[in-house]
Amino acid sequence: MSDYEKMSKGRMISFNTNSCAPVSEALAKSVIVAIQEAESRKRARRGCDQATFEQAVDFILGDLLKAYSGDSSQYAYRAEGKTNFYGSPVGHSTWKAIMPALIDLGYIEYHKGSSHKNPFDEGSYISGSASRFLATESLIDLAESTGINFDTLSEYYFTEMPKSVLKLKASKRGKLIAKQLPIAETPRTEALAAQVHHLNKYLSKQTLTGGSFEGYRRSFSNGERAGFDWNQGGRLYAVGNSYQHLSGERRASMQINGEPVVEVDVSASHLSIYMGEMGHRASDGIDLYAIDGVPRAAVKQYIASSFGLGKLVNKWSVEAQAEVIAFDVAAVRGAVCEAIPCLVSLADSGLDWATLQYLEAEALMEAMQSLHDQDIPAYGVHDSLIVPVSGEKECREALTRVWRARSWSIAL
Repeated sequence: MSDYEKMSKGRMISFNTNSCAPVSEALAKSVIVAIQEAESRKRARRGCDQATFEQAVDFILGDLLKAYSGDSSQYAYRAEGKTNFYGSPVGHSTWKAIMPALIDLGYIEYHKGSSHKNPFDEGSYISGSASRFLATESLIDLAESTGINFDTLSEYYFTEMPKSVLKLKASKRGKLIAKQLPIAETPRTEALAAQVHHLNKYLSKQTLTGGSFEGYRRSFSNGERAGFDWNQGGRLYAVGNSYQHLSGERRASMQINGEPVVEVDVSASHLSIYMGEMGHRASDGIDLYAIDGVPRAAVKQYIASSFGLGKLVNKWSVEAQAEVIAFDVAAVRGAVCEAIPCLVSLADSGLDWATLQYLEAEALMEAMQSLHDQDIPAYGVHDSLIVPVSGEKECREALTRVWRARSWSIAL
């Protein structure tokens, strides 16, 4: 990954992570003293201003250190314009008092963001990129010297669960990133949000070691389309540098409440859902991607590409692997449609990736909640659940139950 790619990812400094242990509190106090000694203020801050200042330092350290321990990027980011601080726990003036001091102390590597003048509206600007911040080795050494262990950082810093848990996006329509849409509060959105808050509340009380969990948001797609009724997309995405960004191997080494984990995966999830919705339920336990004469990878790629397009594809996508491209797409299509006849009707079925994703998410969330009701922590990864090994049997039963209730075949 290039330096640019690393900087483009990372964690937002959102002022919702604070110290929750004596050693992290000691780190904040040490940094506060260092900043104050370096300041050239004529008067000390008043009581309430001092408390706000100290809380801001703690918030900023929490986000910087959690970013540093991230798997995909160690950078944190924050847009620094005044308007980006309206309604924030940390005001713009407090931010401007702290960040230059941290930079001068050698605790932060700073990369200034950019904005661009709007050629069509004099005096206004077009959004550019937010500033990036990286905790330096000096800050990391200081943190470790106070007793902070970065392998178990969540023991020292607590991140408040997100208040806003629904996200609505428009269709991509060829764009790399879909436009985010405003959400009007309705009984339907309130009910959807309540489900996510319920999951977050339960999981926030668990201890996940080896991975990070700071709450879920549920992301819906195609919000501008006619007939949209919160039934497109809808997957749970863990915020921040979460366990979902880890490799399967790294996830397998996590622990939940001190117990090793197991990840139970639903094989060919979207295909099993499609077939069931089309009235062609297969037998449980069958590998739906196993078709005579065609490599499994080619079958899986063909079906995934077709669901993504909403109709059977006639050529391989540019992302297809070399081993897949080696097979004639027409031959693969013929074999797939012979083995799974209902795929011929894909274009007229109304079942594309977004609808299948929604149906999958509803089933996974139902299974998660049923496990939580049994006091078995379950963390989602789209088509799989991660549970303590002691809960594997119940997890398999929960997934099987919700799939069968919808007349979908299931293989775990």
